Amino acid sequence: MSNNKHLQAAKEAVQQKDMIKALVEATKAIETEPDCYEAYIIRGQISMAFGDKRGAAEDMCRALEIKPELQSQLTGSFKN
Repeated sequence: MSNNKHLQAAKEAVQQKDMIKALVEATKAIETEPDCYEAYIIRGQISMAFGDKRGAAEDMCRALEIKPELQSQLTGSFKN
């Protein structure tokens, strides 16, 4: 688990349903700690919610590169 303050801020923003802030904080978390798989997951989920399928897929793929055992936990659909 990360001690990244931006990751924590992103999680809090998600709970408060402030997706823009969560997106910004998740990106800062990745800039601070490039192997922070949790930040990639958060950013990917938000990207998908905003209709950015390519960005979502890239972030989820990166999260799986960092932590392959997550594959069984990640679910989702990229249908139009």
